[in-house]
Amino acid sequence: MKLDSMALFALVAREGSFTAAARVSGLPKSTVSQRVAELEATLGMRLLHRSTRRLSLSEAGRVYLQHCQEMVDAANAADAALSRLRDAPAGTLRITAPEASGTLLLPALLAEFSRRHPAVTVECLISDAQLDLIAERIDLALRTGQLADSSFVSRRIGPVGRLLAASPEYLARKGWPQQPADLAGHSLLLHEALPQWLLRQAGDRVRVDASQASLRANNLNVLRQLALAGAGIALLPRFMVREALASGALHEVLPDNPPPDNHYYAVYPGRSHRPAALTALLDFIDEYGLAAQLDGTTRNA
Repeated sequence: MKLDSMALFALVAREGSFTAAARVSGLPKSTVSQRVAELEATLGMRLLHRSTRRLSLSEAGRVYLQHCQEMVDAANAADAALSRLRDAPAGTLRITAPEASGTLLLPALLAEFSRRHPAVTVECLISDAQLDLIAERIDLALRTGQLADSSFVSRRIGPVGRLLAASPEYLARKGWPQQPADLAGHSLLLHEALPQWLLRQAGDRVRVDASQASLRANNLNVLRQLALAGAGIALLPRFMVREALASGALHEVLPDNPPPDNHYYAVYPGRSHRPAALTALLDFIDEYGLAAQLDGTTRNA
């Protein structure tokens, strides 16, 4: 209340009368006059000399006005700064993404986004952990799977194509599985978050227990390297092995029984008052063609 009264006092001093200040502020003249009088009573000093014809500042009023005007200017500057963030892409965005997509797909996307929007600073946290968006001050999380927390917006980007892959050396040594049941006799490379594999078969889905795998990791890049080294069969996103498949370093296993797609989402807090920088990044993700790259069948030009 006192800050509002200080701003009203500065407005009266600028306009030269209670009537003019009331017109600018949209308040009744009596309210403006009362608020300034209450401010003087709180301070214990007269700020304005009043007469029937004019107002003038007291010595205390001249000193006080300088500080009140600085406060008003600071408030206006704060509003202007937020307006720039709202209306034009600027400021800092903190984003997080899983390691595989964050290291293989995001760098080129973010480099192009930065060239297009140089006023936006992007801080990128690469982690397979489900980071707390509020505690970590994260503006955007790119994640596989939707969040249960309905207080966040979850916007689907596209499917993540997946496959089973193994090296030619491993398949020459252990043979090619012909159906999902044959995987029981093979060395499976397990991601700790996925102890069972779900595969398509004859219009249905079958489960493959991979929990007894002798090699396991919590990182998809490690599983890819193990597959390349001939250690076994790994279930991987197609975008991670696209080049290895093209060069023959890896072969797709059971191509007629692929795993169902995962889905990739952009997750961010709240639906209203979205910063312009975040809107620009979400729009650019669509324009750049990240969905096609996640699918693993198309490389962005």
